[in-house]
Amino acid sequence: MSRTLVLALCSVFALSGCNKNDPSPKPPDTKAKAAADFGASVDKIFAAWFAARPVTATSLGEHSHDGAWPDMSAEAVAADLRRIDEGLALVQTLAGGKLSADERIDIDVLRAELELQKFGHEIEQPWRRDPSWYTATIGGGLEDLVSREFAPVDQRAASVAARLDALPKLCEQAAANLVAADAFEPQTNVAIGQIEGIVVLIEQVIPQRLEQASPELKGRIVASTPTAIAAVRDLQTKLRDEVLPQAKGEWRLGAEKFERKLALTLQSNISADELRRVAVVEHGRVRKQMAELAYELAPELLGTSRVAKIKKRAARDPDTDVIRAVLEELAAIHVAPDQLREAIETKLTRLGEFVKANNVLTMDDAEVLQVIWTPPHQRGVFIAGLAAPGPLETQAVGLPSFYLVQPIPEGWSPQVRESFLREYNDFMLEILSIHEAIPGHFVQLYFAKREPSKVRRVLGNGAFVEGWAVYTEKVMVDAAYAGAGPASGASRPRGVSKGAWKVAQDPALRAKAIALHGLKFYLRSVTNAILDNGVHAGSMTEDEAIELMVQRSFQQEGEARGKWLRAQVTSTQLSTYFVGAQAWLRLRKRAEIRARDAGTTFDMAAFHDAALAHGAPPIHRLPILMGWTENETPAAAGAATVEPAAAPAADGS
Repeated sequence: MSRTLVLALCSVFALSGCNKNDPSPKPPDTKAKAAADFGASVDKIFAAWFAARPVTATSLGEHSHDGAWPDMSAEAVAADLRRIDEGLALVQTLAGGKLSADERIDIDVLRAELELQKFGHEIEQPWRRDPSWYTATIGGGLEDLVSREFAPVDQRAASVAARLDALPKLCEQAAANLVAADAFEPQTNVAIGQIEGIVVLIEQVIPQRLEQASPELKGRIVASTPTAIAAVRDLQTKLRDEVLPQAKGEWRLGAEKFERKLALTLQSNISADELRRVAVVEHGRVRKQMAELAYELAPELLGTSRVAKIKKRAARDPDTDVIRAVLEELAAIHVAPDQLREAIETKLTRLGEFVKANNVLTMDDAEVLQVIWTPPHQRGVFIAGLAAPGPLETQAVGLPSFYLVQPIPEGWSPQVRESFLREYNDFMLEILSIHEAIPGHFVQLYFAKREPSKVRRVLGNGAFVEGWAVYTEKVMVDAAYAGAGPASGASRPRGVSKGAWKVAQDPALRAKAIALHGLKFYLRSVTNAILDNGVHAGSMTEDEAIELMVQRSFQQEGEARGKWLRAQVTSTQLSTYFVGAQAWLRLRKRAEIRARDAGTTFDMAAFHDAALAHGAPPIHRLPILMGWTENETPAAAGAATVEPAAAPAADGS
């Protein structure tokens, strides 16, 4: 029988597998069907969420609802809670089926997100207590349509026009929903200030960004602008004159609610009390490392006689005084306020080259990163941040990520401005740029958007994301990253000591100065966890918080005041940095042990590439996704604890 005839017969009897003795059809591919059913169920949950929260959908790169605002009527709020309950019921049904390891993780992540949304409905109720929820919605809902060219300009302009047309209704709902006596005072103050930024966005930014739109659409936007601005101004007046004077709502979560939200945020089983205990221990350990490094730098910066005097005059802890003196000397090396953005831009090129040269991970040169001033409507809470394209963007290649830098407010006094610049001195800007950009958030987020799982692409675990950024600070310090010193022939700036200028010019000393600031930045992450717990699970006052941050954690007062505000208006997010960093350090240690046991050399880039290739799941689930734990039981795979791991190395070793 010829091969041609065999192929022809196989074509005729395809359903029987070309077996004339077994004419019965092949059973359907149940695994493929189960995967399709799982995907359809996930899509259904996301579709309902995006319809209820169209601004969230836009930010994630799903553009089916770009012209709409969320309906915040009483009926819609009730319907949204039903949407969450229906999603949880569907998740429960899926969990009872036969799932792959990847799908089991996705289900857990999706359940935690829905439970967190339900927590918002039952406990936080931002639509009636948090005015900044509305200003964030309005600002983001407009900014995300004009900040990137994800679609033709006319398509985006039409969505902007639709949202401007509908903005008065959202503002009316906000005014009706907010209960002055239950409102949060810190969030109300933030919202009042952010409305100024929203007005700038509507009046100035949108016309500039949509200049190439059709005359008809620009006409619609111009026609809608006065009414939209009047609506947000009316809301601002209500917040300032009616809500703020009565805003007595309890913005602290309390111990029980904080515990519940922390578990959902971290997706781990560590208790709030245990997390605080470990953070306090780590805080003391990092301070000791800082002292060791400060004493290495002190002779060059201060001279041996001055160090002796500082130790002799110290009332309690001489190490603390020496650390502070060293940091104060180094803090004098900083840029002028208008040079802040430019200074950061120059650091990014060096960071990228260093990452490649030192086999840290695989960079993608096609990804675009731009350093921009933080948009006015987003200012007031975060000093810096990374805004990446939505993970669902179909035109993700070429869409820029934005490294957001908050400009120094014009209303700040000279003393506060100087305090801010000293906090973000040249050495600290290196660490900040590692964290926010390379190889931190910018790199991690463009790895994550390639993950096939829609769940892990959209619902990034905060501890994974922030922990990675903190962990990379240690990676770069360990590799002896030294940045770049002053330009050849540059003169010593006024106010900079000879010792500090020598440190800035000497690569080895400069690497130690960056390492010291890396420890200081890591200490900030540890302090964040203590602060988060003290504020929301306890009764920490502003004075106590400032003392923790300034006196015991070496922060400038301006930075500490800003963090106090952030601690009030957010909850559990500040804990993600420390928890995530510890988890990444443990994962790295495990990878090194695996390489040693296999008789191979640990490949840092290969480890980082593999770990980042699965979206942003809870870090303790990564071993399963990376194929390390084929025989691990579900109970062991789901466990997550925090134990002190090695803090960022002080000497680059």
